[in-house]
Amino acid sequence: MKVKNIVSNVYKDITSHWKHPAQGNFVSYKELINLALGGMGNQLTMQLVWQMGLSAGNTLLGSTIGIRPIHLQYMLTAQTILNVLFFFIRAHIVDNTRTKWGRFRPYIAFAGIPLAVLSVIFVFLPFQTMSYNEKFICVFVFAISISMIQPLFTDTYSELQTVITPNSEERAKVLSINSIIYSFAPTLTGLFIPILSNLTGGYTNINTYRYVLAPVSLIGLVLNFFTAFGCKERVVTSSTYVQKVGIIEGALMILKNKHWWIRQIASLIGFLESATGVFFSWIYIYSVQDMTAYGILNTVMGTASGIAMAITPFLLKKLGNKKLLIYHNLLNVVFCFILIFTFKSPTIMFIIMYMNNLVNALGLVYNQVMHSEVKDYQQYICGYRMDFVFGLAGMITMPITLLSGYVIPYVYECFGLTTNYDILYDPNVRNSLFLVLCILAIIGAVLNLIPFCFYSMSKEKHQNIIRVLRYRALFDDFESGDFNADVIKNGVEAVRSGLELKNSPVPDLKTMKEIMKSLKGEDKEKARKEYLKAKAFAAEQAEVGIFMEELNKFDTPQWQHKLESARKLIAKDISALAFMDESIIVQARNMPKHNKTERALRKYYIKQAKAIVKSGNLIKKNYPDGIVKPDMDKLNE
Repeated sequence: MKVKNIVSNVYKDITSHWKHPAQGNFVSYKELINLALGGMGNQLTMQLVWQMGLSAGNTLLGSTIGIRPIHLQYMLTAQTILNVLFFFIRAHIVDNTRTKWGRFRPYIAFAGIPLAVLSVIFVFLPFQTMSYNEKFICVFVFAISISMIQPLFTDTYSELQTVITPNSEERAKVLSINSIIYSFAPTLTGLFIPILSNLTGGYTNINTYRYVLAPVSLIGLVLNFFTAFGCKERVVTSSTYVQKVGIIEGALMILKNKHWWIRQIASLIGFLESATGVFFSWIYIYSVQDMTAYGILNTVMGTASGIAMAITPFLLKKLGNKKLLIYHNLLNVVFCFILIFTFKSPTIMFIIMYMNNLVNALGLVYNQVMHSEVKDYQQYICGYRMDFVFGLAGMITMPITLLSGYVIPYVYECFGLTTNYDILYDPNVRNSLFLVLCILAIIGAVLNLIPFCFYSMSKEKHQNIIRVLRYRALFDDFESGDFNADVIKNGVEAVRSGLELKNSPVPDLKTMKEIMKSLKGEDKEKARKEYLKAKAFAAEQAEVGIFMEELNKFDTPQWQHKLESARKLIAKDISALAFMDESIIVQARNMPKHNKTERALRKYYIKQAKAIVKSGNLIKKNYPDGIVKPDMDKLNE
């Protein structure tokens, strides 16, 4: 009876909110399905492209075409350096894109086409008649070409998921349901591609990539249009917001984001965590040598991701990002340790890797949620909305990334993996290599765990940051006179709910807990729900100071100083800025800095003085005869 009620409630919920989302939410079920269909298209399109990734364990480039692991790492180094230039270009293009379809959706629709075409052309090249140098050049040219375009396709889909709703809790649910639906694509390919590869010679035969994977990539292109034309981007900005920050300026702003640094450092020092990722495929290619069994078990392995995606929103709600991530990494350490003693048995190894994949798949949802929160925090501290510039800021750690990337290829070559991967058929070599990789993975998981002990962005902090952004958007529209109903509604609601949190009495959780323990049956269950609701309210109330600080900032001495400075500045003739020299920067630097308020004001005046000097130089350069007020009639034409 309970199952019937659940099914009935789910059906009613979907049908009643198919085109219009539930109250307090932003995404309808129809839009969610469009997002998922595009995700399936994204996954299918990338099936062949992923096979061309420059990594030491790449089967297509290493075992099939015959490129040495260390040479693949050399190519990856060059690709990473070139990506600095590519990041500049992509960040400038995407972060300044303004179309009626948004910033990301045009790239989701069309960027997959050149990727699929390039990858299909690549696998049909006559590698069997090429010399090693010719193969090397072809691999490098095609890999670099693909790396230029790929983020415009894959990253824009990921970024769309982070802005499809400003509601953090709804975002986790959307990401979870979306991931479950679109994971059907890799589940099906994971089952049928290995089985079909038996007809084309397996993964070490180029025909598998030509006649099995290439058609799959082409099929995926059609599905991308569901997301491109059936979803919306909901960034918390004013109606008239236009990106004004430069690429370099934006990257420097991101370097002041403490939460971004924590994630960056974790990935930087935890690069060894994925060392065991090759175990499953290599065991079945070089040990068991049964691709049908591999295809079936690969499909079973895919169910781990589905389970993880389904439970992640509940875990996030109960534990929060930080605790969930810490538990995830602790379990990774445990599973890698068990693998040391079990990888020689394919069945036991599969069970352990299934559990490890389940835990790792939690990150598919919570990493996107964390990334969204970090971007919202960046907008909160600097006032600009940036997305692709985050990738450019990450280039600061490129030298360390390049050096650390040589560790795994070096280990491979120490065990004899060069141009001939057939050495993995030898169980002694394979087992010795796997033991070392297990130890490296344990070290990586432990190192990745350490930075996140300092991560402090809670769900409640993020909710109040969103309140601040909605409040700012409301007043930006008020200033421009270009009002938007959604901006007004969300801004007013932000103020109302913030004041309600501030003015409400703090719940007495201790007393409520004692009362709950004294009750039994239905009364206890009712008291438990009230306690949990009060606990959540108290947690959000504890962080409402973030919003109240924004609401009352013009009452503080610091902001009153800023207002007075702004009034003096605009009272002058704008052409007078051209005569300002760097002495005003010196004056600002000589301001007192004995306490927090003085230091904040000094920092503000230094920044303002630099901006004035810069503006003056631009006026002298572009308006040597002084600035003339434009003809408003011509501007309005």
